[in-house]
Amino acid sequence: MAPPRRGERRQRHGRRLLLVALVALGALHSQASALAENPTVEPSETTSGYVWKPSALTVAPGGTVAFANPSAIVPHGLAWTGGPQQPSCSGVPVGSSGTEWSGTCSFSQAGTYTFVCTVHPEEMKGTVTVASSEPGPVPGPGPVAPPTSAKGPLIEGLRLLKNQRGSKVRGSFAVSSAAVGGAFSVGLEAKRTALGGHGKALVPVGALFRSITRAGRHHFAVRLKPTALRVLRSRGHMSLVVRVAVAPPDDTPVLRSRRVELHA
Repeated sequence: MAPPRRGERRQRHGRRLLLVALVALGALHSQASALAENPTVEPSETTSGYVWKPSALTVAPGGTVAFANPSAIVPHGLAWTGGPQQPSCSGVPVGSSGTEWSGTCSFSQAGTYTFVCTVHPEEMKGTVTVASSEPGPVPGPGPVAPPTSAKGPLIEGLRLLKNQRGSKVRGSFAVSSAAVGGAFSVGLEAKRTALGGHGKALVPVGALFRSITRAGRHHFAVRLKPTALRVLRSRGHMSLVVRVAVAPPDDTPVLRSRRVELHA
């Protein structure tokens, strides 16, 4: 058989390139379709506070969920409080917070994943359900797991002086063993009018996020943001709402709030 001519070789090479391009385009289309199935999860302000919208999504194993915080003023972040494993996230401030960010989280294992906002954990809660591609075994009868309350109060003994001095709010609280493996956050909020704005809404002026690796007492010190610190030094004092939230691995977060007067 005679070898193919130069023109035929070019035609075959061109067909191969076209096939590769079509395959790559199909892969990109599949990824785009997977993202388009679910809208981007973003913060939304309601009359009762902030919420994630949407707050519940379902994806297939290997699926991706987009998260974003378009606000340039109010910080938000993500904390995973339950699930078979930690999702793989890119561009999302997991365990911290920030403004004007966007990113994605991918899920390789089936199960239910729960998350909260690191700044507003009591208000902003959500779930991502990763549907299994194979039917699981039918569960048989077995012992019922005891409720969290059987392990004692999740959070207790909040110590927070009503009048404090300096640029930080200090305090402590105790958690039971049910909180181990979860996380806690401490948020500072002040009235918008106290910062020179308008309206009675509270705005974040400081935040702290930590993982919980042991039961017992935990101490915290949350520093004011630079803008709030300048107001404090100018006026000499500032009224704050301190919100302490504890999010156990597989249960609903618990919130405690106190008012504190901070003096320069």
